Amino acid sequence: MKMLPSLRYRRFVFAGMLFLALTFGAVEQLFTGNVLQAQSAPPAPSGMASQETDSESGKPVITTPSGLKYVDLVVGTGPAAKSGDHLAVNYEGKLQDGTKFDSSYDRGQPFSLVLGVTQVIQGWTEGLAGMKAGGKRKLIIPPQLGYGQAGAGDTIPPNATLIFKVEIMSIEASPSGGI
Repeated sequence: MKMLPSLRYRRFVFAGMLFLALTFGAVEQLFTGNVLQAQSAPPAPSGMASQETDSESGKPVITTPSGLKYVDLVVGTGPAAKSGDHLAVNYEGKLQDGTKFDSSYDRGQPFSLVLGVTQVIQGWTEGLAGMKAGGKRKLIIPPQLGYGQAGAGDTIPPNATLIFKVEIMSIEASPSGGI
């Protein structure tokens, strides 16, 4: 079967971009320390006098030094997700006013990513690290870990706090044991 030139060109560009991302993106992350952040679970809260609780679940809200907040709704089983692992994630994203802007459930297919390599917002990279397969977590992502001042098209306004409910369907460990 003969491929159209534009399709062949797109495949070539995609392969080149993937090679550069895997080669130089991983090296850049190694030197900037971003990999270390994605390899470990977000830190537990320091001894705060009054623990914030999630209004929906009544479970504790954990705030990381970066400003990410998360609530473990269900703790999964098995090894924790770390940088370089292949994840299949179902999710639903909403704005603070409850407006849904995206959902893998609506598409009927989980989103696949390589933690610490696939380009997702920083709040996802930090928030998925440390989760286990079958785990469900609510991520409350401040603008600086989401789309910031730019927003995202007509769907996500500038400086929006994003609320994701994420569920790790599966974790496939990186063959090299992480990046």
